[in-house]
Amino acid sequence: THRVVEGEGLLLAPAFVDPHVHLRTPGREDEETIASGTRAAAAGGYCAILAMPNTDPVLDSAAVLGSQIEAAQAEAEVAVGFLAAITKGQSGAELTEMGELAEAGAVGFSDDGRPVAAAGLMRRALQYSAVTGRPLALHCEEPTLSRDGQMHEGAVSAELGFAGYPSIAESVMVERDLSLAAFERRPVHVLHVSARESVDAVRAARAAGVPATTEVTPHHLCLTDEALRSLDSNLKMNPPLRSSDDRAALVDGLRDGTIDAVATDHAPHARHEKEVPFEAAPFGVTGLETAFSALYTRLVEPGVLSLE
Repeated sequence: THRVVEGEGLLLAPAFVDPHVHLRTPGREDEETIASGTRAAAAGGYCAILAMPNTDPVLDSAAVLGSQIEAAQAEAEVAVGFLAAITKGQSGAELTEMGELAEAGAVGFSDDGRPVAAAGLMRRALQYSAVTGRPLALHCEEPTLSRDGQMHEGAVSAELGFAGYPSIAESVMVERDLSLAAFERRPVHVLHVSARESVDAVRAARAAGVPATTEVTPHHLCLTDEALRSLDSNLKMNPPLRSSDDRAALVDGLRDGTIDAVATDHAPHARHEKEVPFEAAPFGVTGLETAFSALYTRLVEPGVLSLE
């Protein structure tokens, strides 16, 4: 049997893979479930996704990870790989049982949503990653610099009166983690870069032979902090939307191959959580269903990036 699909106005492409998704399960099934998240992925053209471990409980034990893998086999519409946490409870104090988690099926390790603030602990995590053969995916943020920042630190934050989250809070940690990766000769994946300085650091590290990969989100490619004049809490995310200069650097990094992938960092919240004043709203934006069309409209149609 065969079926005919009317192709006018449609684009036929190989399915996409998203390396950075929050399924919110276990713990916040009111925000997203494995079934709803993977349905959104399928609707957006994705055939596979990687899920982050910042759930409740955190995916930091073989038992929790095993139950997630089982649930995905029963409920998921597309293939799901699960990352496990780097530190227990993602609290940054003690490494998880990485060997056990790798055996239980973890595809990699991340404390995404939080950095591994202690350099010594990050070094040990890199050493363990040599044993497990699984990569580390790093949320690079220096918390003493980002502090209670609500948006990118710059002219717009000053005008709106919001506490700023400066670019250096990201890039200084990107530089630290790349230095540790170089020293330990271990690959790392830098999550959701948002700042020009971060792109420059990755480019330099790769030129020096560090096996680093990185990703950028559709929202950082399409929008800047100017969009926050609307005070729309759906535009509040970590890392924040940055300046037009940063956005240009991200587009250039994607074009020249410094940035390897577009990742949605799909992070849904319950409607009532976002429908509050900007400062009170949680960080996070959805993206699976809209990533391709947003990039096509904002970057491909105006000729900024080729479709390929």
